[in-house]
Amino acid sequence: MMAKIQKLSELSQSFSFTEYDFYEHYRRTFENTVLGKMKKLLPLREMAENFGLVSKRRSPKRGPKPYFTPEGKVALAFLKMYTQTSAPKLMEQLNGNVHYQIFCGVRINPERPLTNYKLIDDILGELAGKMKIQQLQDLLAEAWKPYMKDLDTIYTDATCYESEMRYPTDQKLLWECNEKAYAVMCKASGWLGIHRPRTKYLDVERANMGYMKQRKHSRSQTRRIVRRRLQHCVKMHKRLFGVEVKKIGGDTSYAGKENRDFCKEKDIRTSFVKRGRPSKTAKEKDFVRQELARVRATTMEGSFGTQKEHYSMRRIKARKKETEILYIFFGIHTANAVLLAERLIEQQRAKAA
Repeated sequence: MMAKIQKLSELSQSFSFTEYDFYEHYRRTFENTVLGKMKKLLPLREMAENFGLVSKRRSPKRGPKPYFTPEGKVALAFLKMYTQTSAPKLMEQLNGNVHYQIFCGVRINPERPLTNYKLIDDILGELAGKMKIQQLQDLLAEAWKPYMKDLDTIYTDATCYESEMRYPTDQKLLWECNEKAYAVMCKASGWLGIHRPRTKYLDVERANMGYMKQRKHSRSQTRRIVRRRLQHCVKMHKRLFGVEVKKIGGDTSYAGKENRDFCKEKDIRTSFVKRGRPSKTAKEKDFVRQELARVRATTMEGSFGTQKEHYSMRRIKARKKETEILYIFFGIHTANAVLLAERLIEQQRAKAA
């Protein structure tokens, strides 16, 4: 009887007649899909080694074999952000979608599907505890460098991703209790066919909104913090791609005196508005500045919107800080991998035409 789940690497010699192989058709079509192109672009083996999932012991470990290979565990994290589903729904789709199984390197018996979705949570938790962001970025940059253009230009932004985690202050807890109690009261009144009792809910709502506005940080505080990131981005870009930065597109939060002096010393053109009176002889520099600002405002801001809408980055739901960082990392790079995969598919279509 077939096991509940098998690794595709163990099935390479199990079929005598490929024409009767039910999965052969899925394997052929998988290569031309976005997921198929993504798998070729992702250095899954190197990432698994970086996570410490690949055992260096010659003798096999005792106990039952894991459901997923080391590469399959890393692929599962990308698939989680690609499908933007919860662990139970992802497991349901993994049981029924053969392309998802090929992407993760497994084959699931349809008569004995996986049912314990905690398996996915355990894998993500394992990856979160072993993740080394800097080294993983090096691996992805090295793998994607041949497909990238204009490596001497970077675009940076002070965008933050909203977290579902927050500090449970008394004010927040009391207001949430009011919201839930008021919703229950409205439903009960509707079921009983009576008018809602008089309350001060609207007054409390306005008071709470005013209180929340007072707790926001000032712009000057935010600007002082944000201005410290630009030089770090330039140094990281040089380390990842080995190319000196010549152009930077950044928002006005980075346009401080220290960053301007740094860019002038390094002969880096920026999208920052020039201080003082406009010069009549610097039309070329103004064109470069405007073009950098335009691309940053369209392409980069659009990528943030895409990540938030299609890769579960709008409100990151995680119970631990490490898992939250894992979601952010894999969400951003899943969006990048899909973009590269679609670019490769377009190039193939153009060659075929």
